[in-house]
Amino acid sequence: MSTKQYRVHWGRIVALGLVVGALGTGGFTAARGLRTAQALVNPARIPVTRPSGPDALTGLEDVSFQAAGHRLRGWYVPSRDGTAVVLVHGFADNRTRLLFEARVLAEAGHGVLLFDLHGQGESEGEAVGWGDSEREDVRAALSFVRARPDVAAGRVGLFGFSMGGTTALLVAQEDARVKAVAVAGAFPDLAGDMGSHYGLSTWAVLWGLRRAGIDVDAVRPVDGMCRLEGRPLLLINGGSDPDGPQKLDGRLYRAACEPREQWVVPEAAHGEYAQKDPEGYARQLREFFARAL
Repeated sequence: MSTKQYRVHWGRIVALGLVVGALGTGGFTAARGLRTAQALVNPARIPVTRPSGPDALTGLEDVSFQAAGHRLRGWYVPSRDGTAVVLVHGFADNRTRLLFEARVLAEAGHGVLLFDLHGQGESEGEAVGWGDSEREDVRAALSFVRARPDVAAGRVGLFGFSMGGTTALLVAQEDARVKAVAVAGAFPDLAGDMGSHYGLSTWAVLWGLRRAGIDVDAVRPVDGMCRLEGRPLLLINGGSDPDGPQKLDGRLYRAACEPREQWVVPEAAHGEYAQKDPEGYARQLREFFARAL
């Protein structure tokens, strides 16, 4: 074999090796992404514990309602002033995550609905939709509250945390029954949020979510922030949340129209608002919904 033939031969072997390696890496990334997506769609359920003792909520009622064929379960505290707020929890969680917010709002006289999204807590359903299918849950929750005799028409607000915040924004943009919306730690678009967590594997994770039936492209509240059309908006985040700049004073806030407010807890990570500044957090919630509803 001549020197030239030898170089060509080994060049082909190296090229083939690179192709095989790339295919192997791609296959590994795809498999890992699908496993990640499976976990994101089917998280383990967290048991629901009813608040008791000093944490008890006065007048707390066990309630349930239907949403897209699923029975959703929750708690309701009746309104004392004709207003109500629906609270929407985040991923891999349940209604108890928002007990601090519920207590603050109930003590201010608002009716409060805490409920488990489908596939989580004590509600029926198997798969989490990352804000896509959860929109039906929130709409059903609004209908439940609007039908309560203690709640006046046109005086219902929404609060959501993380994935629940993103869902609350999506619903408020389309549903005029929502008079005001406050969200904490919401993400502006699902694809971008996944990208901030999974890097080079993002394409495979999104592929897995789409295979599970999630319309990833529909979970983009950033595109419709001005559809609130004059209804008040409050954006809350933690200054130590690694995604904070993207989620709060970046895309979501800039995309929103007036009236809009933002509030940052400097030392708080994702979901630590009540731990780091309980008085300030409670004051923000009370004052916002007092003005808005």
